[in-house]
Amino acid sequence: MVEEDIPPKAFYTIGEVSRLTGVKPHVLRYWEGIGKLLKPSRRRSRHRLYRPADIQLIFEIKRLRDEEKLTLAAMRRQLNPQTPRLPFPPPFLPRSPEGGLAALLRDLKEELQALKALLD
Repeated sequence: MVEEDIPPKAFYTIGEVSRLTGVKPHVLRYWEGIGKLLKPSRRRSRHRLYRPADIQLIFEIKRLRDEEKLTLAAMRRQLNPQTPRLPFPPPFLPRSPEGGLAALLRDLKEELQALKALLD
């Protein structure tokens, strides 16, 4: 179905969205839960309600997946460009044996100074 063929409604159920977009309901739930790509409204009964803008977003996600072969992380970056991109994941910072943030920062500063001296 083409985007122009969508019947005008304020909200759509997950079954209607699945039929309109050709994306199975479990994939829509995956994109919402694990992928953090969708955030449909919910009824009091916790049923998902999709707006027309959500359907447009689903078509875009589907295009990114099928045509550009992007991963979930790449799709998130593509759809939300204001999110800062790190060249590598942030390191796990263990607690300093002394227990304080100041001690941890002091240790990091010393390591960085040692690396700088090595590079100079």
